[in-house]
Amino acid sequence: MKAGRLRLARVVPRCAGRRLARGSLAAFLLGSLLAGCSASPDLESDLAEPARDAPVAEAAADLSAIAPIRAFVLRHAPMKQVEPRAGTPNPKIGKAPGSACEVIRFLTVVARADRTDTELPSKIMALADWVIGLQNAREDSPGFGGVPSTPDLPAPASGYFYTIDAGFCGGAMFALWDLTKEERYRRSGLLFADFLVRMQSGPGRPYARPADEPDGFCEFVVGAGSAPAWNCDRHVKSLSALPVLRRAAVLSGDPRYEAAAKAARAFLVPGLAGAWEHADAEALVGCRQQECPRVWRRVQGPQGQPDYFVYGDTLAYALRGLFEYEGASPTVRALYETFAGYRGKADKTRRYDGRIAFAGYMHPASASPDPFSAYYDLVTLGILHSLRRAMRPDHYALADAVLRSRLASAAQLSWKMEFDLGIPSAEFVDLTTLANLGEALALPAAPAAYGRVPPAAQAYWPPLASTPALLPGK
Repeated sequence: MKAGRLRLARVVPRCAGRRLARGSLAAFLLGSLLAGCSASPDLESDLAEPARDAPVAEAAADLSAIAPIRAFVLRHAPMKQVEPRAGTPNPKIGKAPGSACEVIRFLTVVARADRTDTELPSKIMALADWVIGLQNAREDSPGFGGVPSTPDLPAPASGYFYTIDAGFCGGAMFALWDLTKEERYRRSGLLFADFLVRMQSGPGRPYARPADEPDGFCEFVVGAGSAPAWNCDRHVKSLSALPVLRRAAVLSGDPRYEAAAKAARAFLVPGLAGAWEHADAEALVGCRQQECPRVWRRVQGPQGQPDYFVYGDTLAYALRGLFEYEGASPTVRALYETFAGYRGKADKTRRYDGRIAFAGYMHPASASPDPFSAYYDLVTLGILHSLRRAMRPDHYALADAVLRSRLASAAQLSWKMEFDLGIPSAEFVDLTTLANLGEALALPAAPAAYGRVPPAAQAYWPPLASTPALLPGK
């Protein structure tokens, strides 16, 4: 989530859970990494697979390529955005659990790839302890199981509990459970899954659909005593939480979690297929059919046009969640091909290529990127990299060439890239973007594309040497 898209509402005090002791994990995790223990539990069924197509340890990982991002996040997480030269955080956001959990996800991948890295255990542990300490432990609270999105900010901003953050953090905690078998990570992951279930069908949740109809999740809740404030628009990007619900079902044996995942998939996939941003909660109340085509909404256009844009990262996060939930299914393949096939139709967008990354703003009616903002959202390159490797090796090779040649000094990057692959200067580096790019770099380099743009594309973009230096002094 970019700084300009944070949404605020009314006041709620933060409910912090207990901070758990961490000495035992330090010894266990370090010992596990050095000893080369098994990375994942024995699995009994397809349902028990921990995100079957999610990133895993790669013997061929180029650890030197990961090093700049690793160093930056070790120094600055759990800050959401950091000014790179002075190392100062963005005061408008501060620390962010959702971003910290994407960093944990990345660092667990690095830990599997490099079992000799002795710095990782303490950082992973500190981030996880911080997140668990923020997790709402009050069962009578509407935010139970979730975390406040921006806990450093004054009220009311410190009281927002977002569905997407629970998806990020549940996934991070289950990744740590797989790595360490530390019980508190399993418990924390299950609490995040409980929050997701409540955001779909919990007590007191407004704008509910009939119990026998599929449904998505409220976007966030802000509590204020006995009268919490809800935003129950059902956002397509919350498909990113489906793998968390599946893991919770496997680890607990509780069928509620898988039922919630199936209901959310059934409701949200038509919205993703239409490149919609969210379903309007109030409009949805009047719909009694399984699918409700008139309730879907997009972002306004540059002149206030209704239902005009969808964010590129919305599509990417939704695709990643669906891919990690059900693998390279026909649905995932068809949707990816549609969105990756958008093409520029204006002078400012003629160099756009959806095989590299998705634009920050996408215009579904013309199947093209927005010519006014005209940038790639770099986080989408990282989000989609595992999916591309599994489904479209040619797209993977092109994106990987750009990743490893243009973005080699990624720790100093903006969160966006121009369509000619230029990197604009940026006030802040975004750690969610870095974590996803780092996870992509942990995958094996595409053999034919490492360090260069493929020949077919060389006439399309300027030479690599024309890209300005990304680090001071280089």
